[in-house]
Amino acid sequence: MAEAIGRFVPDGAAVAMGTSLEPLIPFAAGHEMIRQRRRDLELVGPISDSLFDQLIGAGCVRRVTAAWVGNVSEGLGHCYRRACEQQMPRALEVRDHSNFSISLALWAAAWNVPSLPTRTLLGSDILRTNPGLVAGDGLVHVQSVRPDVAIVHVQRADEMGRAHAWGPLA
Repeated sequence: MAEAIGRFVPDGAAVAMGTSLEPLIPFAAGHEMIRQRRRDLELVGPISDSLFDQLIGAGCVRRVTAAWVGNVSEGLGHCYRRACEQQMPRALEVRDHSNFSISLALWAAAWNVPSLPTRTLLGSDILRTNPGLVAGDGLVHVQSVRPDVAIVHVQRADEMGRAHAWGPLA
């Protein structure tokens, strides 16, 4: 893990994590980023669980592009809130999304298109906090989000990169 983070996650990188929601959050990779004192990261993901909060608290993060930072049972991330309200340990830029719109943003990047349309955000306050969401012609155009690296947690993989992601086991 130390070699992979050292090689693929430089300071300033946009890192997608937790895109398979709670069962497959890559805690070991995130903890290694903290150990290596990565800085100025942009974290990208839907529900980030407590891993984004830990990275924010460690001072690794400059921007969060996500649906929310927290845990279903614990609520809003404490370090995230401190960073947003008090700039501790540093100021944090936030690009709000819904779970659906962050998925569209990642799909747009995968399909190499500048944006994908939706109606689901019409009337939402999220449009005021994210310059990558533009309303027009009865649609919201969700600008693509292209991470520099995606870290995917799976239960089994081989040296060729083939992987099995089993999802929730309970």
